[in-house]
Amino acid sequence: MASSSLDPFRLAFTEPSWDDLRIFLAVVAHGSMNSAAKALGQSQPTVARRIKVLEETVGLSLFQRGPNNLELTEAGQAILDAASPMGEAAAIVSRTAAAYRPDPDAPVRITATASVTLFLSLYAGELHDAAAPVEIAYIPTRHRLDLASGEADIGLRMRHLSEGSDDLVARKIGQIAFAIYARTENPKAVIAPPEDPTLSRQAAYVAEFAQGRTIAARIGDMPIRYQAAKAGLGAAFLPCWLGDSDPDLVQVTKPEGDLIEDVFLVMHRRSRNRPNVTRVANALANLFKRNQKALVGG
Repeated sequence: MASSSLDPFRLAFTEPSWDDLRIFLAVVAHGSMNSAAKALGQSQPTVARRIKVLEETVGLSLFQRGPNNLELTEAGQAILDAASPMGEAAAIVSRTAAAYRPDPDAPVRITATASVTLFLSLYAGELHDAAAPVEIAYIPTRHRLDLASGEADIGLRMRHLSEGSDDLVARKIGQIAFAIYARTENPKAVIAPPEDPTLSRQAAYVAEFAQGRTIAARIGDMPIRYQAAKAGLGAAFLPCWLGDSDPDLVQVTKPEGDLIEDVFLVMHRRSRNRPNVTRVANALANLFKRNQKALVGG
């Protein structure tokens, strides 16, 4: 009796190649073999052949093929779940390798929270001069990008440092304070962040302040929250450098305790090989030193 081309017993000890799994991930990501082929720079027949080889190797049908689409089978979904971390790891390897091949023309990438990035934007010209002749790429996010794998060159971290790499160096460059601001000293409404108060110190602080007041809106983006407060929607949690500088807003609560956070500049040791990154780091430190009084509020 002839064995099936998808005989799991015959193929049980054969490991799929990473090249085939990479093509499989591309097909899933792009939704079709033709789109995956374009993204990979290969022909559609080559992609189809490699998918067939992968199916034969694992002894499973990975896709249900319709007239104009592909859908993962249950087994295909399981293989996707198993292979996805491999794809992510490969991407990290590529970024890490690129990070260890310094490109003198690459932009200096700074990652920070939205409130810190907005502050930096006020001095973008000064920072641009420090980075010249390359440009600066600002990455505003609350997520900690992986400096060790090259997702960014400089990270401005607040309060706690838990990077988990001995190759990272950090220095405290200042503090930044936050408070509640509104159009009036006794606001009746509050603009709250969307986070669970049990998971965020800022959200917990605003939730306590909001007791007995109306929640007018929940806005996570700080610049939008600022504009809403300025428009009179309600009181908002803002960085002091921004709230104190706006004549339309008054400081309803004083910055104290946990509302004053340390700011650390974090870099990977290899960044010292890029003079423009070092110049920008020094410019950032000087910027925070010069503006420390405004950053901690009154």
